[in-house]
Amino acid sequence: MHRSSFKDRYKREFVEVECPKCRRSRVISLPEEEIPKCEYCRIPMVIKEVLTEGKY
Repeated sequence: MHRSSFKDRYKREFVEVECPKCRRSRVISLPEEEIPKCEYCRIPMVIKEVLTEGKY
């Protein structure tokens, strides 16, 4: 296995983001996507959990 392919494997992280006001949640990919604003409350969502299941 080449070192670069191992490095690229962990370049992208999937995270669950949640609205602190209404608790709606979404799964996004970091750093490809920016932290979204809640489409209902119009406030920035916060990271709830980094999703790592099945990676190791």
